Amino acid sequence: MMSSCATINSGASLGDSGAIGKKVGEARSTLFLGGLWSSMGEQNNIKEAALNGGITKITQVEYIDQSIFMGLFIKHTTRVYGE
Repeated sequence: MMSSCATINSGASLGDSGAIGKKVGEARSTLFLGGLWSSMGEQNNIKEAALNGGITKITQVEYIDQSIFMGLFIKHTTRVYGE
């Protein structure tokens, strides 16, 4: 059986100081069968990630998408850094 995996990271810095921040928060969701079914997709956003990390001032946002078994399963993570 053939399988393939890929991970894509992207992000943006929101400050000009270059500091990432001491706190990290994450929000995750998983898509099954190419997006036909989602677990907690509405919970996977910047605001939720900041709340999970106790962050009130966001300095950097990172998105991580991991595709497993040729896109049948997709894990999406929103990670925020700040104070």
